[in-house]
This record gives sequence, structure tokens and C-alpha cells, in this order.
Amino acid sequence: MSKVKDLEHAQHNIEQVQFMLANLHLLEGINDALAVPEPAGDPGAVRARAKDYAQAAASFGQASQDLAGIATNQLPAVWTGSVAEHATQAIHAMSAETTTSKETLAAAATLLDAWANELESAKRTDADGCRQLQEAGEKARQDPGGFDPDARNTALSGVGARLAAARRVESSATSTASKLNQLTSKARASRAGLGSIDPLAAVVLATEKNPGAGEDDGYILTPGQLDRATQTLGVMPGADQAAFRALLAGAKSPEEAAYLWKALAAGHSVADIQKFDEGIHPHGDDPAWLAQHLVPATSTKDINRESSDNIDLTYQGKQVNINGYGVYSQRDVNDCVAASTVIAQAKLDPLLMYQLTTGGTPDTPGSDSTDNFEQRLQKTYVDEYIAGQKVDGRKTYPKEDSGLGPDAQTYLADKDLGKATGADYEHVELESDEDRRAALARIEKSVDEGLPVPISVRNKDEGHQMMIIGRDGDKLQIYNPWGFTSWVTEDQFVNSQLGGLTPGEHPLNKPTALELPK
Repeated sequence: MSKVKDLEHAQHNIEQVQFMLANLHLLEGINDALAVPEPAGDPGAVRARAKDYAQAAASFGQASQDLAGIATNQLPAVWTGSVAEHATQAIHAMSAETTTSKETLAAAATLLDAWANELESAKRTDADGCRQLQEAGEKARQDPGGFDPDARNTALSGVGARLAAARRVESSATSTASKLNQLTSKARASRAGLGSIDPLAAVVLATEKNPGAGEDDGYILTPGQLDRATQTLGVMPGADQAAFRALLAGAKSPEEAAYLWKALAAGHSVADIQKFDEGIHPHGDDPAWLAQHLVPATSTKDINRESSDNIDLTYQGKQVNINGYGVYSQRDVNDCVAASTVIAQAKLDPLLMYQLTTGGTPDTPGSDSTDNFEQRLQKTYVDEYIAGQKVDGRKTYPKEDSGLGPDAQTYLADKDLGKATGADYEHVELESDEDRRAALARIEKSVDEGLPVPISVRNKDEGHQMMIIGRDGDKLQIYNPWGFTSWVTEDQFVNSQLGGLTPGEHPLNKPTALELPK
């Protein structure tokens, strides 16, 4: 049992004490409460580690400034053309990586300082509780066969203090560990550098972002994709490895190279990636074009919105409305499972998004128009919907349009998201608040690694599937195939308060199941 459970049990026993031989039973409850260990940890040691992190952050901050100055003002004048361009890119990448290291270490120092304060306060509260319990025990031992209400009240106050301290430590420790785990996912360059590419290339690759602000300015490669791409390259046959490296060498920009890596991480063959690069290479030096055609704009860093503030998605940087529906909406078909899975896969697989936006012919006039994109997207939704219906053993759309069951949900997650990430998904029922709280650690770990998590929600009469695609601290970012994304708190998830994600007369508040990577 946990310290909290042990203390709750002791508190219950003390509360039941009354009348004949009460002090004897009270002593048993007091001894049980005192037997629970004090909160573990040394606040001084935690503060010392926080200080080390803060000092390291300051060093990285100075290094970042120095590198930025070199890239801007101090490259040799004889370096011109692509030589200077590549050198500047590399130095800017090193500067960005050291800035990330500074920010990450500084955030870790702040978290550890706060944890030290929480632990120190909890230890004081716990010690005070122990003192009260010992005082109550001394009173009760004076007359074991009697009943001393003051002793009982003092014992209840003491066990209550110890319980409050234990709960505080448990909650703060969980929150601190969760936030520190999220910070570890920022160690991106080391992930790329573990494979068969040189360290400087790994830094450039790991720091590449899409251009712009808000919806599409995230890193091109997730931490998991950095791992998977370098591992895949390391075990490739020599000819394939040489062909892929040739594509990288010919890339017009680090962004183009990053999308080639992303394609490799998504499980595509070198031959397919070569064909893909034939289409995007003419635009390889246009980061905005690459972002608009190779990644759906599902993300936003605006975490300050409430869950009811749904953020409409854009296509090529513009709000799009087609016959009353957003361009990413599932429209009036009950294919939410397929739709949410397709968009999550497109976020991971640039070849899929490239086919959706261009049909494979990016330079044909009108190929990437909103109407053409929307038609391809809807067809892909329906194709995946039909594949899921077959797994469920049902008639297929348009003969039947009643959504998909758990078997089909897991099948599509494995087939599409698993293909793009290498993960194996399993269906997890959420029958209680405890189930939802227990699932949070797995959700956090998955999305920190760039693995989307399908989530099913219900009201009394109907269900819906959405996709958890990110998190920031204790907030989760959820894509709804009605055509928008939202941020919700983890407490809202645990306590079945997600109605703001599905606005309407009968919102779907309750999370009932997840498809989780094993």
C-alpha cells in the first residue's frame, strides 16, 4: 500500500475509537499511523541539484550568444555561396541547440527548487503530525482501559497532518516527475546523434522547424522519429544507404533534408522517398511551401484558451470553409475514427500529406487547390472507414454509417499510426476516474515522443473519437475531426469534463477508451 493509503487506514481506525477499552484501540491506531515512514527525500540535496542546473543553464546561455554572434558577424569573408550558407546553418543550429539546453536546464532548476520547497514543507507538517500522535499516545497509555476524547482528537489531528503531508508529496512528486519527463524529450540532438550520422548533422537535423508562428512552427521531426530514422539508416543495405545519403546531399535546404528523414522514419522505402523527393525538390529551398504541403496545421501553442475555445485548422495558412464545413472536418459521415487517424498519420508521414495536398503532381496547376485537397481527404477518410467496418464485420459505407467499434479502432491505429511510428497500439477501457488518472503517465510519455493517442468520448446516447496530439505540462492538446483542435487540462480529462470539445446540445463529456502504444 502507499503511504497515503496506509495513513487513510490508520485515520479510519482512530475515527472508530469510542467507549469501552477505547484507549487500547486508540493506541493501535496511533502505532499504525506512526509506523508509516516520513516523506522520502532530502530538500537540501534537491536544491543543490537545482543550483547545478541553473549554473549549467547560464553557461549554455553564454555559449548560445557567442555562437549567434559568430554566425551573424564573424564568419570568414572568403566563405561565399553554399559553403558559407552551410556553415551559417550549422552554427545557427548549434546556437539554437544551446539555447534549448539553457531553457531546459533553467526550467528543470525551477521545478527542482519548487519540489524542494514542497518537500521541506511537507516534512515539517509530517513531523508536527508525528508529535501530536506521540502526545496522544502518552495520554492514552495513562488509562488503557478507559476513553480519553482529548487523546482521540489529538490523534485525529496528528494523523490528519501526516495524511495531508503524504498527499501533498504524492501530488507534487507526480507533477514534478511528469514535467521533468517532458523536458527530457527536448534532448533532440543526442537522439539523432546516436545513429550513423555525424554529430553536427544531427544537431542541424534536430533543430529544424517549420516556418511561421502558431499553428505550423513545430519541429519537423519528433524525438521518436529522430530515433527511428537513424536506426533505420544504420541497418539499411549499403546501396540503399548510399542512395538515401545522396538524396540528403542534394537537398536544397535543411528543411528538405528533414522531410526526407521524416519519410524514412515513417517506414517508407528508399525508392518511394526518391520519388517523393522528385516532387518536392523543386521547392526544397522554400520552407513555407514544404510546410504547407507536407504537414497538416493541427498544432497551436496557444495553451491559455479554455477547452471550449476550439481553434479552427487552416490549409496553406488560410481558414477554409466548404459548404459549411472546415476543410479538415469529417462532414456528415460517422467516420470520426478514420478521420482522426488519417490526420494524425498525415502529421507523421509527409508522403501521405503530399498525396493529399498535391495528388503526387505538385506542379500541375490547381493540383493543390482547396477543393482538390478536400476531395482527396474525404475519400481517404471513407476508404479507411470502410477498412475498419470490414474488421468489425459490418456492411460498409454508404450502406451502413454507424461508426466503428473497439476492434476497428485498434486495427486502424495499428495499421496507420503504427506503420508511421513503429508502435504497437492496444485498446484500453476507461471505466472510472482512477482508470483515467492511471492512464495519464502513458498518455504523457506517448505524446512527448510524438506518438498520437486516439481517445473515445461519450454522452448517454452517442460516441466520438478524437486524437491527443500533444501536451504542455498538465494540459493536453486534442484534435477533433470536426475540424479544430483544443487544449484541455488533465483534471478535465480525469473528471469527465470534456464537453467543451464537442459543442452542441448534447456534448460528449466522458472519456471512455484510449488506443495506447504498448
